[in-house]
Amino acid sequence: MATQSELSRPAAATRRARYFFYALGGGFVALGFALEMAPPLAALVPAVAGRVSAGIGAIILSFGRFGPDGLVAHWGARLARGRL
Repeated sequence: MATQSELSRPAAATRRARYFFYALGGGFVALGFALEMAPPLAALVPAVAGRVSAGIGAIILSFGRFGPDGLVAHWGARLARGRL
């Protein structure tokens, strides 16, 4: 019979991976908002760059929220270690 710590280990890894995707997606969304809203940045970049960055962030956030546990844990661990 498995102990409680053995059962919570995969759940903890999945939770850490989800937090990683939330932080990564939130960073992209914040960058997109900054590119659109900050006048010095808006003058330097094309108008579509901010929207694309925010869109990528939204996709990453939704993957972190709605992705299957196994897939989120797998990609979260690989991305957090810097190995693709």
